[in-house]
Amino acid sequence: MTYVVAVLLLAVLAAAAVSILRWRAERRAKHAPIPLVFPMNSGIAWSATLSAPVQTIEPVRPLASFAPPVAEIPAPRADERRVEPVMADRESQVPLNSETVRFQRPTEEVVQLLPGHLEVLAGDSRHQEIRFVRVQGQQPHLILGRNPGRSPQHIALNSSTVSRQHARLAFAGGKWNVANLSRTNPVVVNEVALSTAAGERPLADGDRIELGEVVLRFHAH
Repeated sequence: MTYVVAVLLLAVLAAAAVSILRWRAERRAKHAPIPLVFPMNSGIAWSATLSAPVQTIEPVRPLASFAPPVAEIPAPRADERRVEPVMADRESQVPLNSETVRFQRPTEEVVQLLPGHLEVLAGDSRHQEIRFVRVQGQQPHLILGRNPGRSPQHIALNSSTVSRQHARLAFAGGKWNVANLSRTNPVVVNEVALSTAAGERPLADGDRIELGEVVLRFHAH
């Protein structure tokens, strides 16, 4: 009887010991760290436990390294180059690339002074009187009009109502005769208009001659 009780007691103690060892093993297993496997090139270092991950922070680059790249501007083509403004001479204020105007020097021709002259009454401020002259080797005549001539026998009148060639005065037999050359504003002598078909009309001292708005007085001497 005693032997049986001892065996049972040893069996109970052995079962209790096994239970205690199993309980301790399970408890130890619960608190043991769980290994985690990550790629080595992930850039983030993790601890072997379940604690918070530790991230590797790269050093801060200077601000100059974040400046945007400078774009290279291509040089303009020959047909797209900007035209620089032409500078003008400070004194004359004439553009340097302006065309040269042919200069007409005063005539050096020998002229003969003829009797009579024209007095400018109205319409032209350039002349106060117009003298009659003759160029050597030419007929004694005078052309009045808006266009200037190279000969001293061409008189330019400053008026838009005067035709390019408006009137012709010719000297013959010691007298002056006038003829109309304009189709827009005919020559008017003493309130009488002259047509181109009328031919020449002799002038008398004191006659009033109108060429558009230009008014002249004829003087025989």
